[in-house]
Amino acid sequence: MSQPNILFIFDDQHRYSAMGSSGNPVIQTPHFDRMASEGIVLDQVFSSCPICSPYRGQLMTGRYSHKNGVMDNEYLLRQDQALLPQALGEQGYHTAFIGKWHLGYPPFTEKNRFGFDYMAAYGCNHDYYKVSYFENEHGPIKINGWAPEKETSLAIRFMEDHVKNQPDQPFAMVMSWGPPHWPYDQYPDEYNIYDPDEVDLPPNVPDQFASFARQEIADYYGNVTALDAQMGRIMDALDRMGLREDTLLIFTSDHGDHLSSHGYGKPMDRWMHPSFRASKATPFEESIHVPFIARWPGHIKPGTSNDAMVSSVDLMPTLLKIAGCDLADDMQGHDQSHILLDKEGPRSDSVYLQILGPGWPHRGDWVGYWRGIRTDRWGYARWYKNEYGPLLFDRASDPYEMDNLAGDPHYTRIQNELEARLQKWIQDTDDPFDSGPRDEETEMLMLGQEFNDDRYKEIVE
Repeated sequence: MSQPNILFIFDDQHRYSAMGSSGNPVIQTPHFDRMASEGIVLDQVFSSCPICSPYRGQLMTGRYSHKNGVMDNEYLLRQDQALLPQALGEQGYHTAFIGKWHLGYPPFTEKNRFGFDYMAAYGCNHDYYKVSYFENEHGPIKINGWAPEKETSLAIRFMEDHVKNQPDQPFAMVMSWGPPHWPYDQYPDEYNIYDPDEVDLPPNVPDQFASFARQEIADYYGNVTALDAQMGRIMDALDRMGLREDTLLIFTSDHGDHLSSHGYGKPMDRWMHPSFRASKATPFEESIHVPFIARWPGHIKPGTSNDAMVSSVDLMPTLLKIAGCDLADDMQGHDQSHILLDKEGPRSDSVYLQILGPGWPHRGDWVGYWRGIRTDRWGYARWYKNEYGPLLFDRASDPYEMDNLAGDPHYTRIQNELEARLQKWIQDTDDPFDSGPRDEETEMLMLGQEFNDDRYKEIVE
């Protein structure tokens, strides 16, 4: 097959450290580990806008959130731009999306599918035993049991039907699992195998949070191990259907999770100051850094890893390049297929990070509006009007980002260099962060974005 099948799987709120392939000695991920042994691990993949909907907008467009319209949760993905499923469809792919969509709400009419031939999806629901989905326009269809298990079954059924009915056509499927996004206790009991006293509690969790954080991490790991079992089902199905050699299989996540690191809680923790009710959407490691594994037998060298800096906006151009598609002129991400295929090619010196808000929740009040960059060694971010920052971390000596060096005269040169690099990112991406028009009440950039769902309007008005 000249074009590979593409099976792109991502879960929600899965931080980089919670994987065996990331060197975690506690978590049990045997199927992800097998996938890593048969493919490549990219160790420096980052969510440019670490929130659910903005990541999905970047995946679908290869453009930053200030350009594609999805500036926070519940904003419309504009259709006046090149979209991943449309480009793949034009290249002859049979396309599908299964799971949590969070770029709109069903029914998924032809217009609402954004180019996908088939969708078995729902808008946003993290009650994993009470999920209903739509198959294109038809639904709602109640899921009996744990949602990721049913979603995996739907994905396997799609592949079986494809092999039976369109054996000479490649398929491209995106599947989005909801866990390990909170609530952390909604996963099958058989994976409740972690002792809170034995999890790897990071030193950046405040002492006052330690007991609570240990229990959450234990449940979080239970979710990941339960998803690992579903990845095992996917790999077994590919083998059974004879698709293993012809399929590019990818696993990653949309963003990370603090799990109490740096004292961050969750939106429902109303006893906390709003600026700490984030769980993600910050420039910290736990929020921006995600796992990434890719397998394509005969093309990706097995058991390899790479530390290239890769952004979420790079994913669409990378997939399209492998599929043989031309890249749209307005795409801002960069093709990273040479990294996966162990070929010569350019490497970025940093990735660009952003939070634009407000959607749900009002991130202007919660974590503010910031821009940042991450290099191999340094993490740097600053806020609009500097209400929360800046932040500067030397990850070589401070991997848990506990010592903010911003303003330290010994690091003035480094801070100035990083600010200059940030300014170049702002200029190169045409981001009006420092100069664009802002709403008088919320101070959100006004870039023509449209709110997606009336149910949430009162939160940002």
